[in-house]
Amino acid sequence: MNRQWMKAGAALLTLAALGVTAGCGGAPAKSSPEKAAASGAAERTLKVACIATYPPFVYKDKEDKIIGFDVDITNAVAKEMGAKTEYKSMPFDQIVQAVADNKADIAVAACDMTQDRADKVNFSSIYYNKESVSILSRKDDERIHGSQDLSGKTVAVEKGTVYVTAAKQLGATVKEYDYHDQLIQAVESKEADALILDKPVALFYMTHGAADKLRSAGIISGSGGFVMLLNKKDPALQKEVNEALGKLMNNGEYDKIYDKWFADTNFEKEPDVKK
Repeated sequence: MNRQWMKAGAALLTLAALGVTAGCGGAPAKSSPEKAAASGAAERTLKVACIATYPPFVYKDKEDKIIGFDVDITNAVAKEMGAKTEYKSMPFDQIVQAVADNKADIAVAACDMTQDRADKVNFSSIYYNKESVSILSRKDDERIHGSQDLSGKTVAVEKGTVYVTAAKQLGATVKEYDYHDQLIQAVESKEADALILDKPVALFYMTHGAADKLRSAGIISGSGGFVMLLNKKDPALQKEVNEALGKLMNNGEYDKIYDKWFADTNFEKEPDVKK
């Protein structure tokens, strides 16, 4: 993916298709952590819901620390806001409700915008544009070579994602799982004929062991991008987050984070992943 195209797209794409906006009413700027400390004010903590099994966006290293592209972006946004972050991992189909129920301020998990989610949470501006979605199947199964071949097949997808609906629309029998490594296991064990994953995630798994048994079986062209899910009970949060994202795009920090996780020379290096 071209990084400059991605940045331009993130700046230009809007939420008009869902009838919602990325901005909201004005709010006073938050002080920096240094200013907060100097004034004796308690540092703000943002509670972040995530699913820590979605590399390279969100996952755990060998020390059980939650890391990834989404994590670095969220931490950088929080820093701009004069806040710190506190992460809690949970199944994907629980993160929207966690934000809606005020158990989290933000959710990051390579989240797409949908109308159902818009009814429950606010969205940030798009911070990552996705180009396509990968289909993986077993090496010894040559029946699938594209989305047109998924009809009548059993397809593994993650609960609560847009791919549940997508697979059904393609005529597949859908098996839903809580975590992405379970999708890999389902196809390897022949519980499912194929799986659907975002392309960077599929590439990560394929370059870290999955290619021993699985193969690329085509792509599904996509559009749109990933957003942070934000608590509707704190409407000023949306403006703060979007302003912080804009600063990161303009001051070079976004580029540094993007290159760390997606530059070709880095992406294929063996990471410190918890097994």
